Amino acid sequence: MRLKLHKGIILDVSKEGFDAGAATFGTVVYDGERKEYLLFYTGASDVRWSEASIGLAVSNDGLNFKKKMLVINSRDFGLREAVTPVVFQVKGYFYIVFAGRRSHDIGRRLFIAYSDDILGPYEFIKQLIKPKYFWEGSSIDLGPSAVKLSEDEILVYYSNVSNKLLWNIIFGPRYWLRRIGILRLKIHSPNNIEVHRFERNPLKHLNGSKGSWNESLFCPGYFRLGDKHYLLPAASTYSVGFPYRQYIGLVEDSSPYFQKPTKVNILIDGPREKKDIIPNIKSEIALDTPCPVMRDYELWLYYAVMDRADSVWKMALSIYSLKEDEG
Repeated sequence: MRLKLHKGIILDVSKEGFDAGAATFGTVVYDGERKEYLLFYTGASDVRWSEASIGLAVSNDGLNFKKKMLVINSRDFGLREAVTPVVFQVKGYFYIVFAGRRSHDIGRRLFIAYSDDILGPYEFIKQLIKPKYFWEGSSIDLGPSAVKLSEDEILVYYSNVSNKLLWNIIFGPRYWLRRIGILRLKIHSPNNIEVHRFERNPLKHLNGSKGSWNESLFCPGYFRLGDKHYLLPAASTYSVGFPYRQYIGLVEDSSPYFQKPTKVNILIDGPREKKDIIPNIKSEIALDTPCPVMRDYELWLYYAVMDRADSVWKMALSIYSLKEDEG
């Protein structure tokens, strides 16, 4: 895999409205019927994230996006935040799994909604899971990709936001430590969804040692090439202190459960490549929710970015060649 080009910012905040503080944490889906790329993204009302909902931007070429509509208004679902969507289709229905919370005093949980049209309107189904295990802390987030195991079975990858429970503060590391979990859904119908959460830390072996680039991992994307599966986690070295060094990784395995990875590498080196992504950046770059889209022999990687000097989350794009004869 070889970097062809950092395209930079492809979705920015609006001057006003639900996404005036952030336009970020998105998933990109190609709609073959409409022949459009659909970017479902998280919009925040301000940089303090007083409220957040999920919007839609569309593009004919995957590069030039135009904001179209609000897809999930968090208030309609009784939430203060609806963030980090992942969109997929099962048996004629479209589903959005997303993280959210009812107030800032409650950690994020995972929810699901459905529609018979990918553009909506979406109807709320239920809460899927809330933080339960010690490693999950008090709040969980979601990666932007879904793995279709069969006609009605889906894997999604989620992560803890912080390990700062009292138990962790006393006995664990005093810095943030983020890990990735796996959620399997069996969807018989919108009213009949089985949820299976893997116990303990199913992917804790992907985390590196203290001070390493993959010390913390979160909100991963996923794609498959032939018989190889690839996980693309966002990564951070929180133990070094603020401003944190952040990266996007690439994990290779023969299974979407990633129990025996053959490669765990850096794909985007935030500190080294930040000026190629945000040319006028003033501080360290923050990276999150990498969403891969396969196009011929290229990987188009959409991801959330922020200059820590202004705290405004946006969406960026980098393009990689997958041709072996090109290096």
